[in-house]
Amino acid sequence: MRKRKSNGIATVIFCMGVLLCTSSCEDDPLLKTPFVIVRSAADILPVSGKWVKPVIYFNEFSFDELSLKKKKKKFIDMLLPSVLQVKHNIAIDRKRIGDIIWSQQNNEQVPEADSLFLTDYMSRFEAKDANDLYNRLATHPTSIVLAQAAVESGWGTSRFFVEGNNIFGIWSYSSEEERMQALHNRGDQSIYVRSYKDINGSIEDYFYMLARSSAYKEFRKERVKPKEPTKLTYFLKNYSELRYTYVSRLNMLINKNNLTQYDSLTLDPSYYHEGEKLLPN
Repeated sequence: MRKRKSNGIATVIFCMGVLLCTSSCEDDPLLKTPFVIVRSAADILPVSGKWVKPVIYFNEFSFDELSLKKKKKKFIDMLLPSVLQVKHNIAIDRKRIGDIIWSQQNNEQVPEADSLFLTDYMSRFEAKDANDLYNRLATHPTSIVLAQAAVESGWGTSRFFVEGNNIFGIWSYSSEEERMQALHNRGDQSIYVRSYKDINGSIEDYFYMLARSSAYKEFRKERVKPKEPTKLTYFLKNYSELRYTYVSRLNMLINKNNLTQYDSLTLDPSYYHEGEKLLPN
């Protein structure tokens, strides 16, 4: 079982970010992505307005301590910056692939770096061609991401989340991965789930899993079409053994908690250059 990082390691990471900033902030007008170690609910910065600050959280806090209303609010405040960061970075990769496709269709030479990038991503996502890869890297409404996160982690109270930053209950099938063992087996078979160093890693793996797995082929096809989030969730029935009950649960959460209000939010542009990925400083 993966143990949580010690306070000392997280503090060192934070301090390194500060030192790097002092040497380069004068040359770069961009604000630096803050690292926040969450030891209490007060450490989670509130989200307000249409622009969201891209905070990276290291969680050392149990949401069990909060009332249900405050638990939901703080859980969303913690996840939303990471969801938008990951979606932003995937969109940058997807645009690059779109530019490569355009060059190929117009008989323009594709730079070697772009060719290598395309080959690597086609292999990583098991895409049959560049157009298939482009469609696989589409993302879906933030409201659906938050609803699945709430269901799979019990609003941040699950052991998988608290000990391994695994928000979406993603299983592990390789002993070479960082992972933790579930408390219950399936018959004689032990069950393992992935462990992640931070929340961003869990969310990125969630999007990549949906992009790769054949179980979500229909979902990928439908999410590129204009569709209400509560209509699109139908195509996530394969995510859980509960099937349509799972879909109903997602829709109930989306509606009851007005999660669609977060679908129009974007990252604060003060933290990244246009057309570039937002990476930890």
